[in-house]
Amino acid sequence: MHYFQQCESLPVFRRAVTYFVALIISVVMAQHSSAQTAEIKSAPLASAALARGSGDLMVNAADVLSELRRAPAADRQTILSQPDSVRQIVSNLLVRRVLAAQAVRDGADADPVLAATLAIARDRVLSDARLARLDAQNTPNDAALDAYARNTYQANASKFEIPAQTRARHILLAKSGPESLQKAKEILTQLRAGASFEELAKANSVDPGSAVRGGDLGFFEAGKMVPSFDQALSKLSKPGELSEPIESEFGYHLIRLEERKERGLKSYDEVREQLLAQARAAILNESRVQLVLTLTKDFVFESEAIEALAKPATP
Repeated sequence: MHYFQQCESLPVFRRAVTYFVALIISVVMAQHSSAQTAEIKSAPLASAALARGSGDLMVNAADVLSELRRAPAADRQTILSQPDSVRQIVSNLLVRRVLAAQAVRDGADADPVLAATLAIARDRVLSDARLARLDAQNTPNDAALDAYARNTYQANASKFEIPAQTRARHILLAKSGPESLQKAKEILTQLRAGASFEELAKANSVDPGSAVRGGDLGFFEAGKMVPSFDQALSKLSKPGELSEPIESEFGYHLIRLEERKERGLKSYDEVREQLLAQARAAILNESRVQLVLTLTKDFVFESEAIEALAKPATP
């Protein structure tokens, strides 16, 4: 049995293949999408010469479009619309092409490692194009994606649970001695008499983040606040109910309960787009893994040659 055939049954091997393929495809997908963007002008202009150097060396539109794939997708059309930018790209490419021709003239391509580097670069470009095409062929339709996503949602319901949450407002008074506690009591008296919690929070609270919102802390889970705050809040049962002044390391709090939400579950519609993206990635990744396993099942490794290469060179 070949080495690869022995290894491919091992979980670690499958994980390695999955990682390898995902890594390749992340690059392929980026290049594939960028190719579609870059091809805005490619059909009529691909072979049009943009600059010529010595001999028959030249740079054409296809060269520029290829180089643009290295730029962020959002920037490509902007670059193409600027003649000076395009001219600079053309100049850079032609300089590189002239230098490459000189390297060939000097026999640099006879170096086996350099020749291998060129071959690997070619392999990478062509294999990426092949994988991108296979990806397009294996992309599931909307119905299959939705079915996969729904199955994921139903099988992993615990991941979409929403914990119980509470919304409250508070007024925080800095802890500066007995006068702070006295002020808290005075404000509480005003609140019980019908004064606006929001206005008193804006005027008195030293918590800048919530004061501008009338003391509103938004929704939060149990345990997110300091213990004394949490304990006082847990004793309030009705919206609008007020706490006594509560001391914490930050000062004195006056708390008003706004709303409580019981623990629940996000609906499928709330997480649908996230699940569809995961489903698409999972389905494509599985097809990629199967492809790599098929390609590698008959590989034969020359162990002695590999071991000889791995040995450190003797001085």
